[in-house]
Amino acid sequence: MGTPGQLIVKRYRLVRALGQGGMGMVWEGHDTLLDRPVAAKEVLFPPGIGSRQRLDMIHRTSREARTAAKLNHRTIVGVFDVAEDDGQPWIIMELVPSRSLDRVIAGEGPLSVARAAAIASEVLTALSVAHAADVVHRDVKPANILIGYDGRVVLSDFGIATSLGDPRAQFSGTVGSPGFLAPERADGAPATPAGDLWSLGATLFAMVMCRPPFDGDMGPLAKLLTQDAELAKAPEELRPVLTGLLAKDPAKRMGAEEAKRLLDAITSPAPPASPPERTGRARLLTVVIAAAVLAGAVGGWAVLRPDAAATAHPVTPGTPGTAAPLVTPSASPSPAADRLRLKWHEGDGWRAGVPRGWRLVTKDDTFTWSEPEGTAYLSLSVLDLDGRDPMALLRETETALSSEVRDYHRVRLEKVRGRKDLTAEWESTWTGPGYHSWAVKGVAYHETQRLIVTGTRASVITWTTTRSEWRHLASTRKAVFAYYRPPQPPA
Repeated sequence: MGTPGQLIVKRYRLVRALGQGGMGMVWEGHDTLLDRPVAAKEVLFPPGIGSRQRLDMIHRTSREARTAAKLNHRTIVGVFDVAEDDGQPWIIMELVPSRSLDRVIAGEGPLSVARAAAIASEVLTALSVAHAADVVHRDVKPANILIGYDGRVVLSDFGIATSLGDPRAQFSGTVGSPGFLAPERADGAPATPAGDLWSLGATLFAMVMCRPPFDGDMGPLAKLLTQDAELAKAPEELRPVLTGLLAKDPAKRMGAEEAKRLLDAITSPAPPASPPERTGRARLLTVVIAAAVLAGAVGGWAVLRPDAAATAHPVTPGTPGTAAPLVTPSASPSPAADRLRLKWHEGDGWRAGVPRGWRLVTKDDTFTWSEPEGTAYLSLSVLDLDGRDPMALLRETETALSSEVRDYHRVRLEKVRGRKDLTAEWESTWTGPGYHSWAVKGVAYHETQRLIVTGTRASVITWTTTRSEWRHLASTRKAVFAYYRPPQPPA
């Protein structure tokens, strides 16, 4: 077995063991040639294995690497190299700073419906990429799904993956994990994409129920008899997709396209209806005030219209003391405008415009949206002040964050002038990891936290980007803050 500091094929240095699975030990490593972190998978041989079987395992490892290397997608762990060092096979892979989904479930308990559906949708994307390349995974389960600290969801461990075009591959047997193994696979049928979809359904069930849908030792008849009763325990919103994916007959099982549609409908509900339009003088006053506020808050950046055709258009600031001119639609919006589109989200009395396409995760009444590439995050929560001083709250949060991150620097911590409500902002830069679960080690971040007090409640809006994206996304940040509507105190 490998040891920390060991150099593999004079190139990959082992740093620390990350975990052991059925197919071997995974190490955090460092590629000394390209100066980058990697994951090194050490294939462990069973005790007492003969030389012929050992050679077969080495050949199988090479096939595994070739199979996985065919798959190039953000939702699949990338394979960089396969190596043999002193008779020991190694697979060199992308290192994804993350926690496995089974550990997330064990630590946090049942996931919210929206978060579970979002994770399942990403895994389904990975499976669709694999199946399009004639590869089946054969062991989809929470332990093989990584939740990156940057919000990325990645399917890992194609260690028992089967290439449908490889005549040497084993098409039968019960390789897989009890509780997440499709019924036909348990009966010895060949591995197929439909079997992966069943395992995904079982994984989705486990995310919200903290256990697989059926006992791994349960026979096919017992599973069939208990299926309706088990699925009835799952959240109502997930029952259609769970029923489709967990169909016992592979021929009647829901396909990937339909499952994707149902999952995405859960994670991206239709935007709420716009409030009724005001008429007469009240409407005119509202429009003028809104234009003035947007001009002051956004300046020369783009003004975003979350519910309209939703393209961004330039604003020319008015002369001091006057409202800026109203914005009119442009016939040909720029590509920069497209990335600034917002979508309405509503909660307990609040309304927020969030960049379209960002993924939402909710936990403990905190809403967190992440940019798909993990370069920006927006979180929102509404707290009861209980008589506490808002500025003191920000300072307490600053103390907590600064003690857990590296290279912390306060840019400013101050009250925002010119607002009717009490608003304060705290801006800082720091280097991960720490504090935020998605913060990646060694990545520099720039963050602003705005606290808006209305009555006895405070809205806390946190906008974070990688330092390189801060200026690039400045107009989006300003528009998100400008469009936020906090819950109003009781009349």
